[in-house]
Amino acid sequence: MNLISTNTTFEFVGQTKSITADCFAISFFRPTTSNPVSINGMPLEAGQTLSVEQSVGQIDRSQYDVVFGAGANSNELHIIRIIPMSGYR
Repeated sequence: MNLISTNTTFEFVGQTKSITADCFAISFFRPTTSNPVSINGMPLEAGQTLSVEQSVGQIDRSQYDVVFGAGANSNELHIIRIIPMSGYR
C-alpha cells in the first residue's frame, strides 16, 4: 500500500480575496456572527460549512473567490485544508 502523508491547515480570512486550493479537500466555515460571504458566487449561510473533496490521489487546483457583503458584524471565514506533504505531485 502506498500511503500519502498530509497536513491539515487552518486559515482565518477577514477580507475579500482569492484562495488557491492546492489540496485534497477544502472547507469554508462561516460563523453565525459573520457578515454575509460567498464562495465563487455561492452564498454561505450563517453557521454553514461548504466542503469540496477530490477523488483519491487528485489535487484540487481551483481558485476560490471569497467575497464579503455589507453587514453590521465583522468579516469572518475559516478555511480548513488537507494538503499533501512535500514530494507528492
